[in-house]
Amino acid sequence: MCVFPVAAWPQHMLEVWEPYLQAMLGGSSRGASPSMPAQRASGRGLQRGLVRVMALLLAYVNVHVARVSAEASPQLFTLPLKEFISAFNAPVPQPKNALTTARKHRKIHVTEYYGRVAVGQPPQFFDVVFDTGSGNVVLPTVKCTEEACSKHRRFHSADSTSAVQLAFDDDSPVTDDSTARDTTTITYGTGKLTGEYIRDGICMGVPGSKSACTTVDFLGVTQESRFPFIELPFDGIFGLGLGGLSVGPKFNFVARLKTDSTLKSPVFAFFLRNLDADEDSEITFGGFSRDRLNEEIHWLPMPKNEAEDKGYWLVNMRDVYVRGKALGLCDDFSANPRCTVAMDSGSSLMMASFEQVATLLQAVGMNDDCSNIKELPIIRFELDAAAGGTYSMDLAPSDYAEQSKEGCATTFQPIELPANLGPMWVFGQTILRKYYTVYDPNLWRVGVGLARHTSVKRAKHSHQMASMPRPSTPAEACTDQEDGIVSSGMPGCKNFASMGYCQRFPPMANHYCRLSCELCFSPLEAGKRGVAEMSALFPGVPAPSPRPSGSIVAAEIHSSKPEVVVDQRGGIVVSHESLQVLGHQEHTEAFL
Repeated sequence: MCVFPVAAWPQHMLEVWEPYLQAMLGGSSRGASPSMPAQRASGRGLQRGLVRVMALLLAYVNVHVARVSAEASPQLFTLPLKEFISAFNAPVPQPKNALTTARKHRKIHVTEYYGRVAVGQPPQFFDVVFDTGSGNVVLPTVKCTEEACSKHRRFHSADSTSAVQLAFDDDSPVTDDSTARDTTTITYGTGKLTGEYIRDGICMGVPGSKSACTTVDFLGVTQESRFPFIELPFDGIFGLGLGGLSVGPKFNFVARLKTDSTLKSPVFAFFLRNLDADEDSEITFGGFSRDRLNEEIHWLPMPKNEAEDKGYWLVNMRDVYVRGKALGLCDDFSANPRCTVAMDSGSSLMMASFEQVATLLQAVGMNDDCSNIKELPIIRFELDAAAGGTYSMDLAPSDYAEQSKEGCATTFQPIELPANLGPMWVFGQTILRKYYTVYDPNLWRVGVGLARHTSVKRAKHSHQMASMPRPSTPAEACTDQEDGIVSSGMPGCKNFASMGYCQRFPPMANHYCRLSCELCFSPLEAGKRGVAEMSALFPGVPAPSPRPSGSIVAAEIHSSKPEVVVDQRGGIVVSHESLQVLGHQEHTEAFL
């Protein structure tokens, strides 16, 4: 029999059980109790009483220990997420053999999901985008004096007793006798930032209450370009990608969850609300919430080495089906052809190569005037599942097609990736809203299942506001803003133009360098120049007729083949107007 030291028992427990225990042991330090059971009369009664008491005692101890354990190390922690919705003026990808030769643009609404974290001791709070397509935690610091930083919360290292300044990405701390210190610069489309290395504790939730905490190295921003960051409502980026996207091993938050966390499990999960539903998005740490599922979770194995090397949550896709027909989009002449798919919570769109998107849209057959939007097919993506099985993720027309006064657009956009990444699909929020996703770094797998959305509709506010026409503004003087372009980390406007950046970064050209980039012309001239640009990009394609005067402005002239920028520490981004690729999306409003 186990003997529990009485001195260690809770006081209220002693008061309840002491009379019974003393009676069974043959005496009482507090005298006889009038409610004493009759077990004193016989040895058999004593034995039965002892068994009953010990059973109740053990039940109490089990419940008490479980409660204390749960309070000390919560199994699940769920953080509500806010939304930032903006409009992306995207080029409409043309299907193969398209009847129309005009290159058009359509507005697509994109969303960022962000929540609050606490950093340091005492805690300093920041709103961050949770992004499985980024590998670092990035926060502005008080050393950053640019307006983009000062309009957001900034981290004060001196105010945190647990902050450690790091000299290098190998976790070496800054010493008093050395000023040597590395920095990292990350490019986000037309913007960029530079930061130093800092280590501190980070908690989802308030430290000391229910929260999920770990210690991680992060990038403390010391310089930041004005655009796009000044327009964003959140302060930083919280990378939930894998090691290949991080500055170093201890900069990877997912790896830190596995080795040093208040959570017993490093698993996390996303629930992204249906944009029409009256519900809230959330991220759960320590496991996943079955209440958010309409079916059992289905596990998709990850190619471990490839995923860790590239840094993305990768799964394998067998093919794409439209109207029950396989499109052969993953055919590579091998015995078991597969497409690699990155599950990216930070990307709004679905992306693949130009050829794959064109083939898919041709099979979908959407009319530009939206006349057949109700007859569009379901698109089925067949993925490799556990134990050699398969799992299909479906998108209905209401999931992938968006109608506006300009016409129809889909959330499928082409992307050209560098050779070292190979062909890769990106599954963004278009599909992640429909499916609850679980990320398991221990077993190298991604779980998916139909999300359980409420049928209650939410009154539309921000989505409608983003679609509202802009009020007319007075004509703007056609000049160069040298201070603005230089503060954004670019050369002066004349050098900007001579280096070919006017075509590579059209939003920045229109905002800062209209004179040097020769953007000072009438709307009709803008239309003509847009036609000329499209003809140069697509030789052999007949040019469309110029639009009537006043129907196009210079800010709408884009390169339809975006410039891709690769940064292994920050992800893959595109300099094309606010197009988001693998986690880094910029706010369109900053460029119009």
